[in-house]
Amino acid sequence: MAKKIFLIACEASADLHGAHLIHQLQKLLPESDFCGLGGAQMQTAGVRIFHDLTRISALGLGDVLRNYLTYRKIFHDTIRLIQKEKPDILITIDSPAFNLRLAKKISKTVPIFYFISPQLWAWGKRRIHIIKNHVREMLVILPFEKDFYEKEGVSAKFVGHPLLDSIPELPSASSLRKKIGIPEGKKAIGLFSGSREKEVRRILPLMLKSAELIQKEMPDTVFFLSRSPNVRAEVYLEVLKKSPITCATPDAPFYELVKSMDFALVTSGTATLETALIGTPFFLLYKTGALTYFLGKRLVKVPYLGLVNLLLGDKVVPEFIQRDAAPEAIAREAKALLSNPEIQMRMKDAFQRVREKLGERGASERAAEEIFRYLSQKQ
Repeated sequence: MAKKIFLIACEASADLHGAHLIHQLQKLLPESDFCGLGGAQMQTAGVRIFHDLTRISALGLGDVLRNYLTYRKIFHDTIRLIQKEKPDILITIDSPAFNLRLAKKISKTVPIFYFISPQLWAWGKRRIHIIKNHVREMLVILPFEKDFYEKEGVSAKFVGHPLLDSIPELPSASSLRKKIGIPEGKKAIGLFSGSREKEVRRILPLMLKSAELIQKEMPDTVFFLSRSPNVRAEVYLEVLKKSPITCATPDAPFYELVKSMDFALVTSGTATLETALIGTPFFLLYKTGALTYFLGKRLVKVPYLGLVNLLLGDKVVPEFIQRDAAPEAIAREAKALLSNPEIQMRMKDAFQRVREKLGERGASERAAEEIFRYLSQKQ
C-alpha cells in the first residue's frame, strides 16, 4: 500500500519525534513517499524537505514579529505544496502557531492527524474549536490529554510519550563520569541552556553567574556545558568569555552528559523532562522578553511551567522564572540541595513517578499503527 504522507515539524524536538514516527511508518508502509517541512533528522529518515523551519524557530513574540515575512512566505508556500503533492494524509507535529492556522486553511484538502498536542489545557480552550472542526484525530502523549479532548468531542488516542523511546539505555553514572573526565570527589553540575541562540544568549549568562556563586560556597563543584547542534559555536564562546567561571564543554552525547551530572540547571522545555526521566536532580530556569512574558502570564491557566511539576501536581522541581531567576536565589537553593542527599533522593523518587505516568515505550510505534489503520480503511 503506497501512500504519500506530508509531515510538518517546525522545531528541533518535533523534527526528532517526526524522524522516529517516520521510521515506524516505513515499516508499515515501505513503498510510501514522505515529504514536508522538517529538519536534518527527518531528512536523514528519508523525507523530502521543502523548508527547514528548525533553523529559524522563534522564541517569544519578538522573534515571531522579526521573522514574520519569512514565516508568511513559507506558510503560503506550504499550502501550495500540499495542494500540488496531494498527500493521503497530513501529520502535524506540535507547533500550534503554525499548524493550527494551517489546519484551518487545508483540512478540506487533506485529512489531518495531529501528533503531540498543543497545550490547550495550559492556555485555555480558545482554540479547541479549530481542532474540533479541522483535525481528524489527536495522537496525544500525556495521559490526561485524552480525557481533555474527548470531553470536547475530539477524537484522541493516548500513544505514550516519545521521549521514552528517544532516551537509550545508558551506562552507569560512574562509568560515564570516567569517560567524560569528571575528577574523583567533585560535584559535577550541568548547564543546559537550550537549543536556540536566543535562549542561550538570554539564559546562559544567568547560569554562569549562578555557577560562580555556587562555586564560591562549594569549591568542590565543577561545571559542564552542553552545546546544542542548533546553536553556532561562536555564540557559546561569546558568552563564556564574559564569565570568570571555568566551564568544560565535552564532546559527549546529551543524554550521557545529563546522567553523569550530580545536578543541573536546565532551560524550560523538552530538556527538563529528559533530565527527569534520566534521573538527574535539576532546577528549571526560564527568561523571555518582557512583552512575551506579560502576555503569557495573562493567558496561562496552569500553576507550574515545568511538565514534571504539572504531571505530579506539585512543585517538586524549583522553578526560577523571569524576575525570580536571580543568581543569588538559584545558588542558595542549589547549595541546599547539593548538601542534602535526602532532598536529592526525594526528587529522584518523584522522577520515577513521572516515568510511570507516561506509560510504556513505543509511542511512535503506536502513533504509526493508528495512522496506518486510518490509511488502510481509506483505501
